[in-house]
Amino acid sequence: MATSSPLLLFCGLAFAVLLASTAADPGLVDKVCKQTPDYKFCSDALNSDPRTPGADRITLAYVAFGLAYRNASSTQRRITSLLRNSTGPVHQHLEQCRGDYATAIAKIQEALANLDSETYAGLDVLASKAGDRADDCESAFEGTKSPLTDSNKVLKGLSEICVAVAHLFS
Repeated sequence: MATSSPLLLFCGLAFAVLLASTAADPGLVDKVCKQTPDYKFCSDALNSDPRTPGADRITLAYVAFGLAYRNASSTQRRITSLLRNSTGPVHQHLEQCRGDYATAIAKIQEALANLDSETYAGLDVLASKAGDRADDCESAFEGTKSPLTDSNKVLKGLSEICVAVAHLFS
């Protein structure tokens, strides 16, 4: 008759708990999006990634922060392109936005690195700071039409999604 050692029993229980804590939650997108100001934007954004159906909170965090990173990087490339053909105050505003987006990208990269190292504390702060940079960029154009309004709104919205996802870890 075989007997189980306490260590094997403990390892088995620990593995079961680990699986349960990272298992997919079919209601996760709904739970996250209900915490954002724009449920439809959130749902559409998260569901644009094929990893979302059946995702656990870690995968969903990678999806959200990945979307924010791609958006911010694309906007930064657009800013660089706009700078080539701008002058005067618009050029100055775009320069500020280039710095704002560099900071946003750095915060998102830091969040992704934290996910890689399984350090989940502070993800909400990093996401919030990235969104704040979109607000700062938009504010730079006060009194002038911003060519980046739509991009700033998207980054702000994605940052809000990232904050909501980060709350899954607290």
